[in-house]
Amino acid sequence: MKTPTNNSSFFRRAVALLPLLCLLFSFASCSDDPSGKPASSNRPYQVLLVNDSGHLLTDELRDTVSGLPQPEPSFDIIIATPGNKTPWQQLSRSIVQVKFNKDSTRTHISIARDVYAKPQIVLTVTSKSPEQFSSYMHSHPGQIRKILNAFELSCAIRSLKSTHNPQAEKTIHDMFGIDILIPADLTASKRGRDFIWLSNNTNEGLENICVYRVKAGKGNKDIGIISNDAQFFRHVRDSVMKINIPGERSGMYMETASTPITQHPSPEMRGLWDMRGDAMGGPFIARCITAPPYIIYIEGFVYAPESKKRNKLRRLEASILTGKVKR
Repeated sequence: MKTPTNNSSFFRRAVALLPLLCLLFSFASCSDDPSGKPASSNRPYQVLLVNDSGHLLTDELRDTVSGLPQPEPSFDIIIATPGNKTPWQQLSRSIVQVKFNKDSTRTHISIARDVYAKPQIVLTVTSKSPEQFSSYMHSHPGQIRKILNAFELSCAIRSLKSTHNPQAEKTIHDMFGIDILIPADLTASKRGRDFIWLSNNTNEGLENICVYRVKAGKGNKDIGIISNDAQFFRHVRDSVMKINIPGERSGMYMETASTPITQHPSPEMRGLWDMRGDAMGGPFIARCITAPPYIIYIEGFVYAPESKKRNKLRRLEASILTGKVKR
C-alpha cells in the first residue's frame, strides 16, 4: 500500500449511532473542572471489577469486538474483591461493582462520574441476590459494555478537542462541507477527486482516515436507505479505493474483504479490508452522512499486523463520530 505523504505525493510502502451519541453527550464530565482530583490510572478500555458474582461481568466485558481480524476482548479486566480496593485501584479509570441488598425489589445500575479521579466512571449494579443479578445480566446483554464504551469514546472526543489537526480539518471542510476533529498525528495526506486520505504513516501501526463522497442523484427520496445499504456501500468503497489506494505494483489495490459487513442500528458499518495481490489487510469502520445530493462516507482503517487493533480502531471511531455537516 502506497501511503500518503506530507506533500500529497506517493511514497514508498509503509508497513448504532444515535443512541450512542446520546450516551456520549451524557458524559460531559470528561471536560475540565477545578476539582483538583488526580488523574485516573489504567489504560483506556481497562476496567476494575469488584464482587463479580458468577463471573457474569467478566464474561460480558470479555465478549469479542466485532469487525476485527483476530479475536480481541471488548475490555481488559482487573479483578478486585469487596473491601479490598487499594488506593491505587480507587483511581481506576473505569470501575464496575456489584452490591447485594435484600431490600431491593429489582436490579438497577447507577452511574457516578469522577468520584475518586478524573476522568472516571463508577458503575454500581445493585441487586437483591446473585440469582436476581444473574437473571438481569442474561436479559440485558451488552448494556454495561455500551455504557463503558460510550464513556471511553466521550473521553477520546474530549482529548481530540484539546489536540487535533486544524489544517486537515480545514481541507476536509473545504472539500466536503463537514466539520470533524482529526487526530493530530494524522499528518500525511493524499487527495483525489471527492476523496482525501489521512494517515499517521508510522511503522508502529498505520491509522488512517478517509473521507469520500458519491452523488446519489437529485431528489432521491430514498437517499437515507441507499446510504445505509451494505451492498451499496461495498460497491462505492471498492470503486473509490481501487482508484485512490493502489498497492506497490500494478494490479494491487485496496478492496473490501469477502467477509460480511456488520451493520449497526446507526449509520455505521464495520468490516475487513485487504490489498488485492498482497498480504496486507486489517479492520475498518465507516459512517455515512447524507448531504443531498451527496452521500459522504467517513472511514477509519488500521494496518497493524504485529499488534492489537482494538484501541487503534476505537480512537479512529471517536474521530469519525465528531463528523457533521456544516449548516
